[in-house]
Amino acid sequence: MFEKVLKDPVHDEILFDDPLLWALVNVPAFQRLRRIRQLGTSFLTFHGAEHSRFAHSLGAYETMRRVLFHLQRECGWPTDPREIRLALAAALLHDIGHGPFSHTFESVLGVHHETWTHRVILEDPALRSVLDGVDDEFALDLVRILRSDSRYPAVESLISSQLDVDRMDYMLRDAEATGVSYGLFELARLIRSLTYSDGRVYVKKQNLHTVEQYLLARYFMYVQVYLHPVTVGSDVLVENILVRAKDLIAQGERIDMPEPLRRVLQGDMEDVSWYIRLDESVLLYAFHTFAEQPDPILRDLAERFLNRRLFAPVVRQGSTPVDDLALLRTTAKAMGFHPDYYVTLRSCKIPGYDVIGQGLLLRDENGRVEDLSQASKLIRTLVPSQEERLFLPKEMLDPSNPLSARVRSIAYSAL
Repeated sequence: MFEKVLKDPVHDEILFDDPLLWALVNVPAFQRLRRIRQLGTSFLTFHGAEHSRFAHSLGAYETMRRVLFHLQRECGWPTDPREIRLALAAALLHDIGHGPFSHTFESVLGVHHETWTHRVILEDPALRSVLDGVDDEFALDLVRILRSDSRYPAVESLISSQLDVDRMDYMLRDAEATGVSYGLFELARLIRSLTYSDGRVYVKKQNLHTVEQYLLARYFMYVQVYLHPVTVGSDVLVENILVRAKDLIAQGERIDMPEPLRRVLQGDMEDVSWYIRLDESVLLYAFHTFAEQPDPILRDLAERFLNRRLFAPVVRQGSTPVDDLALLRTTAKAMGFHPDYYVTLRSCKIPGYDVIGQGLLLRDENGRVEDLSQASKLIRTLVPSQEERLFLPKEMLDPSNPLSARVRSIAYSAL
């Protein structure tokens, strides 16, 4: 009998009783996730946010294991051993394509991490050798689940929806790491609220308030943690460092950096092995190297990140007029700051509850089904919203600079 038990701060214990899944954990591409933080640059805002994608992936797997155990016992699904393995493997590997500093890195490359996840699963030889040990279609079916192509609709909803094992784990894990209590919810009760019928997963109507608690926790985590202005500002700084390095490479400049980073920034992405070699230790080493480069912009941006001299966030009301942004860029240039790398506008979307295509379905004891928003006045108030933020070097807002008055008049004009 095979069994591995890992201690975990969120779930207490994480159980592996399938040698195949344990083999996946020990593949180098999965071990790489130890060196990628779950919350990207949030450690510069919340000093405890040092947990990794590795820990979260294990947690998502354990959450899926508990969900399946509940649904098997109560609803008799799933029964197919291969489908169970697919569900557990999908939960375990769903983030294997994340790059260093996560979403910031993928915005520079223009390739979503999910695309990399699919590629790593299909193209990494070590990972494929484990997956092909099940059958020749297992890896392809994993990717089909992660793409939500409707072959395994119930499993797909547990992997990616407004109520999935990914969110269930990362919200509790992120709340624990950042020290915020409003991200907490009753996981065991939430799992017991799930039911299965006619090929899909529902929420029991009598557990409405449990789901409300979860969705409110998600809302507050986005407002207070995931979209914290300081964190978004540090993401912007990382992005501008990488964009500057990429621009210099395109201009034919020779910039010292680790070869995997150079390959990816040059667009050499035919061989997935170069991407797998990238993690945050590589990127931080590159930033230390950039801080010693002759290019003054690259050197300054890298030093700002390494020494936490982050851009100042200005939260705006409404959209910034094009003329105001042009004037701000001109003023930045006059102050000695290249506007392409020192003046950044970001639109941050705060998710609410999405009904169209993603709604959660409640099912009562008589089999009647309705969308969560129909049954909950509270959830109907959780509509998506958006705010615009301007990120600038703090020096541009310093009153000692004679041009700062112009900057402040533009930056705070809509407040």
